[in-house]
Amino acid sequence: MQEIFPENGIDFTVHYMAHIEPNRKWIIPEDSYKYKYKIHKGLHPAFGRFYAHFNPSIITLLLKKDYDFVIIGGMGSPSHWLSSLLTPKSKFQIMSIESNLHSTNRKDGIGAWFKRLLLKRANAFQVTGKPQIEYINYFDPKSKNKKFIKLPNLIDEKIFRDQVKKVSANRHSLRNDLKLDEKTQAWILPAQLIELKGIMPFLKLLRGIQNIKVFILGDGILKKTIQEEIDTYNLPVVLEGYLQQDRMIDFYAIADLFVLPSLKDSSPLTPIEACAASLPILVSSRIGNVEDVLTENLNGWKYDPIDEEIKGKEIISEIARLTLSDLKTKGKKSLEIYNLKFDTKKRIQEYAVSLKNLLKN
Repeated sequence: MQEIFPENGIDFTVHYMAHIEPNRKWIIPEDSYKYKYKIHKGLHPAFGRFYAHFNPSIITLLLKKDYDFVIIGGMGSPSHWLSSLLTPKSKFQIMSIESNLHSTNRKDGIGAWFKRLLLKRANAFQVTGKPQIEYINYFDPKSKNKKFIKLPNLIDEKIFRDQVKKVSANRHSLRNDLKLDEKTQAWILPAQLIELKGIMPFLKLLRGIQNIKVFILGDGILKKTIQEEIDTYNLPVVLEGYLQQDRMIDFYAIADLFVLPSLKDSSPLTPIEACAASLPILVSSRIGNVEDVLTENLNGWKYDPIDEEIKGKEIISEIARLTLSDLKTKGKKSLEIYNLKFDTKKRIQEYAVSLKNLLKN
């Protein structure tokens, strides 16, 4: 954006509600901020797994009115709510939505009423795909008459496509370090160890499966429970814990399959990373961007982890019988999908043009 937006006459600043979420361990280099930004001070109370943000300085900023349009990144926190309610009607408001109907709990009552109130305030919507449009129309049917612009979640392709390809030259050595022979499939499941990621139901489907080794890359409150399941049923699964990016690249380079069995997930980045890394994917049909990352049976498989346990078992058994060459062929299709749908420069250029057209009209 820092390159393409100015070329299209768009001057922008990103306003962050916090430096990082409390439950994340990301290390974010300062030189990654190559655009104008501000990290606002505020209150950040936690309510279970919900982290709220209240930033008075963001509200003050909006009331100054020295801007043409504002893009509000969702409806998940008090700062989002107040930004929507307090943006002057003379300014063009775009609401960015990543949620889908599978990933939301409050579909009626006061929660639904408040979502409808905020959606009505928006002049247009920014979505990652079709499930987000369905979500918006569900809560505010009249919104279908408004403008929608698409911006899929994007990743750093220099890392997950180009760097992974480079590291793959050492694939044999890396697999030896992990005690993987050239016949055993390496599956990676990068996720927080929490209930919504569907790891426990997925582990149940692995009982009796051979010819695979699953590496779960993440940490969380279910670590002990997951390890007990692995030990009890002698599952071919290794808990690797939380990994920084350089080590994650190694696992993308040695993997033969990417897995994400989430019970709920709005629009996860990891399947996009997997496509960029030329991996076939096995994903939950409940992730919000499943239609974007998966062409079923071409570059992977999907199943509903809640309602399709038998189908999930059948798919896993089928995959385990494939050769590494079979999986590699499907992985090449993932890369084609990535280059077609998620190429960063093309998508940002289209997005910039869409923004300009919205403001003109």
